Amino acid sequence: MTLSLPPPTDAKLAPFTPSGEQVLVHALDLLALSPTDVLFDLGCGDARMLVHAAEQTGARGVGVEYNAELVKRALAHVEARGVKDLVDIRHGDALEVDLTTATAMFLYLVPRGIQMLLPKLEEARRLDVRFVTYMFSIPGWIPTDERVYKGTKVYLYNPSASAPH
Repeated sequence: MTLSLPPPTDAKLAPFTPSGEQVLVHALDLLALSPTDVLFDLGCGDARMLVHAAEQTGARGVGVEYNAELVKRALAHVEARGVKDLVDIRHGDALEVDLTTATAMFLYLVPRGIQMLLPKLEEARRLDVRFVTYMFSIPGWIPTDERVYKGTKVYLYNPSASAPH
């Protein structure tokens, strides 16, 4: 008899679809990271955003990924680019991660995934974390800035300006 267990809850946050280089550039520009920042990427995939941020700004990064194969790819990418002292990859559930050290967050998730994370995002917003989402907005939040890349939006949410109305 084979027992089939459901995937971890964050398996449904989004399929792995890597962000393009220009998306990373726009996201970093909007976040205005510095070496004192800690960027979280929930559903980090191969960690390209975190690696790019570390290389370009010196910001530390924390990636959370449920898929073990993607965790291996992310760790290899971090190692190959020489930023393992700045980027921490965690194999786990994004719905359970401790966000108290975050100062910024990048999300490339489907609307259902964003909705599932909304309580965590609200918690992080109370800690003054700023957010960038790619493609989909955060329901009930008003972006403070946005960029369009090939017809797709990159949204910035600054805690002081994006409270729900």
